[in-house]
Amino acid sequence: MDTEEEIRSHLADLEADDIKVRDAARFQLAHMGPAAAPDLIHQLKTDKEPCRREAAKILGEIHEQSAAADLVEALLDDSIGVEWAASEALIKYRRAAILPLLEGITRHFDSERFRRGALHVLHALDQRDQLGSKGKEVLASLEGLGPFTSAAWAAERAIEYLKSENVH
Repeated sequence: MDTEEEIRSHLADLEADDIKVRDAARFQLAHMGPAAAPDLIHQLKTDKEPCRREAAKILGEIHEQSAAADLVEALLDDSIGVEWAASEALIKYRRAAILPLLEGITRHFDSERFRRGALHVLHALDQRDQLGSKGKEVLASLEGLGPFTSAAWAAERAIEYLKSENVH
């Protein structure tokens, strides 16, 4: 069996009713690492909630940078389980999650669900000393009682700062 066939087989097992089968599939896909990332990113968009949730969990183990933006978008998922798995995965990405998350805040500042997920991720990263001063400003704006747009503006300033910092 080639790698693609193996990945497809394990992805199908994520739908199994048997938790041992799902756990084994999750382990195998995480062990495959970045090779499985494109298929897992695709799973984040499937109509099957358990597959979206499991894909987010696995992507959190893999830490594939190309998946960070898709995990940010999964914070909008209608399923609280998927939203939670995506936020926990982003926390595992540590600093690599910050820029995609800030960009998500600028796009989805009007979504209560998204703000809740972003707040959870930023708070956890702050607890792990992963946020700089600009990230802390975004966290404070999400925690505050001000207008939702204040979080978007704070995120925009943080993005500009992070991008200028990477240039130097």
